[in-house]
Amino acid sequence: MAAQPLEDTLTITPLGSGQEVGRSCHLIQFRGRTVLLDCGIHPGRSGLDALPFLDTVDLSEVDLMLVSHFHIDHAAGVPYITEKTNFQGRVFMTHPTKAVMRMLLSDYIRLLPQDDRGEGGLYDEEDLARCCDRVELVDFHQVVEHEGIRFWSYNAGHVLGAAMFMIEIGGVRLLYTGDYSLEEDRHLVPAEVPTLEPHVLIMESTYGTQKHESRDVREALFTSTIERIVQRGGRCLIPVFALGRAQELLLILDEYWKEREDLQRVPVFYASKMASRALRVYQTYINMMNMHVRDQMDISNPFKFDHVQNLASIDDLDDSGPVVVLAAPGMLQSGVSRQLFDRWASSERNGVVIAGYSVEGTLAKQILSEPDEVKTQDGRTQPRRCTVVSISFSAHVDYFQNFQFVESTMPNNIVLVHGEKNEMSRLKGKLVQETGKWPAESRPTVSSPENGQAVNMRFARDRRVACVGAREEDPFKHKRRADDADAAPEKRRVVKSGVLVSKDLRCTLYADDELRESSPLSVTSLRQTLRLQLASDVGVFRALLGQTFADVEEVAIAGGAEASLDVGGCVRVDVVQADAARELVLAWDASPLGDVVADAVVCVALHCQSSPAALLTTGPCCVPDASAADDPHGAKDAAAFLRAALVDHFGDERVADAPTDDEPAEGEGRDRSASNLSARSDAKMAAVAAFAVTLDDLSATCTFRADGPNFRVDVASDDDPLRRRLRTLLERALDATQPISTKPRKTAAGEGGA
Repeated sequence: MAAQPLEDTLTITPLGSGQEVGRSCHLIQFRGRTVLLDCGIHPGRSGLDALPFLDTVDLSEVDLMLVSHFHIDHAAGVPYITEKTNFQGRVFMTHPTKAVMRMLLSDYIRLLPQDDRGEGGLYDEEDLARCCDRVELVDFHQVVEHEGIRFWSYNAGHVLGAAMFMIEIGGVRLLYTGDYSLEEDRHLVPAEVPTLEPHVLIMESTYGTQKHESRDVREALFTSTIERIVQRGGRCLIPVFALGRAQELLLILDEYWKEREDLQRVPVFYASKMASRALRVYQTYINMMNMHVRDQMDISNPFKFDHVQNLASIDDLDDSGPVVVLAAPGMLQSGVSRQLFDRWASSERNGVVIAGYSVEGTLAKQILSEPDEVKTQDGRTQPRRCTVVSISFSAHVDYFQNFQFVESTMPNNIVLVHGEKNEMSRLKGKLVQETGKWPAESRPTVSSPENGQAVNMRFARDRRVACVGAREEDPFKHKRRADDADAAPEKRRVVKSGVLVSKDLRCTLYADDELRESSPLSVTSLRQTLRLQLASDVGVFRALLGQTFADVEEVAIAGGAEASLDVGGCVRVDVVQADAARELVLAWDASPLGDVVADAVVCVALHCQSSPAALLTTGPCCVPDASAADDPHGAKDAAAFLRAALVDHFGDERVADAPTDDEPAEGEGRDRSASNLSARSDAKMAAVAAFAVTLDDLSATCTFRADGPNFRVDVASDDDPLRRRLRTLLERALDATQPISTKPRKTAAGEGGA
């Protein structure tokens, strides 16, 4: 198997909102997993040109798509991906995001040109319905796992249900802020700051290095500007997105109108076909708003306005006098806001208050430079005499809030998205300058890629393994010196035998006794059966099996069998008569040991078939016949074999028989070589034979002992090298005297000095 790489490459590629604002879409690729963050459209473009650069990637490889919030530039491309491409992954968003997205995109489809709907276009109502059916819902802080990708979300404070996503793949954490706000407003709580530090932070850079005025200052400027327009008899247009910031502005206006009786003669309209549905959504998710709104809800519904009326149709609007209208869309590209702008732009008494961020290529962005002329929606050119004032209520962070978030999360790498090129460049420079004052090991890298430009980061692979069924033991207990006996043991969790399972980029070691209960593996047993012809006599086959295996037992004969044997507790052998021939039927549970024993039994059977007469007339091999009454375990022949091994090694003149004494007393120098020891290795064992070995001026005594099938050789000598040499030789010779045993056995060898 090829060695695993020590490092892996994380690739982040903006498919949209790279050095621009609009069509947010970011591709994350790491360790064979692919995640798509948002998929919006560009408000300043139309048709397929408004989509992110989706044709540069294979969407069939995307595992997950996470949608941060319901705004058009973050979510309007989701139905296109799910219904018009080969995307097969899962889609996640919060409960409010799905509810509002369905309403917003339904209205968006209604305003699309006919050519941009259905087949060949973006999508239609049926596509939107199928897309929403595929969406899976998540709560803030709910942990979701999918094929090695683990993620959860935090409140982003941008709009109702807006989420930041923390994504973990292979031990590497990535935080995507989406659009976020750290400032509490009239109805939403500020964004949460994660306590878990991410390795990578993908953050918005909408306002670059700008600084927002305080909320009180902005609200005062907003209301005073509107008041000046209506007091001079003008009409005030406030372009807004139907849901999101509109609710914040409505709360401000309704409260201001309550305090100013002189203004209550001026009607305030909210031009939205979704007003009543929007109200229901906000009532449903009141628990996700701040305490100001929740406390007020106990008294009365704060979204039931006293001085704001719903305008169902522009035909119902009486604009013969001063009037205030909040209308969608927020960037004046179409719809009611565009119609009213075209109607009111030529009068100097009228005014437009831009209360949100304006994207390049939109009419809202264009009129901020106060051009003398503008084009109407039907292509006519008309003068622009209305006043244009920008007072930002868009819930985006400024530079100081962005940097505060960076200081709190301490990422290793920062990737800037969702910002115009110049603003993003200034923010990058400022971040590099300020983080350059940090200690070298804490300084993050800062990237500001354009669309399609990949950012690669290398991370060491997480090679940790979780253990299930580990036992706490002191692995160095046997090595401790006597003077350390009272020292506290060094406990470690140990798995002596188990199975290593790699799944979803995580490795888990399951102890053998935990496999069935805790592991994802199915523990099964496979029973194997093999039939082959036996040409020899059953007795010959049985005798050769006895010489090959230490544990061959006769068992209860199965129906119709001539004989039944158990070999090593692994393989059952039945001798049956089939027609004119005798057959062996081998049955065993598939396992490495069982397979080896079964193969050996087959070899014995084939050997019997090749020369049965020779086997009957030839004496036993190195192991005596186990049926001998005076020496059933072959101890005497094993002793003779050991003596022959010594003679072969040292020569006949250096090996002599020695008297067999009792075991040496406690403390006498000796080495022990043991084979097939019983559980009581300290039991008294009778001496069968002893051999004296003389080598120049050195000598040693080797005593062979037996207790039933348990054999042992003790080596005593004044010379350590000779004693070790004899011990190694006799260990090998003693093993060679034993038939193959398929049962666990204990072996030991003692050491000592004369």
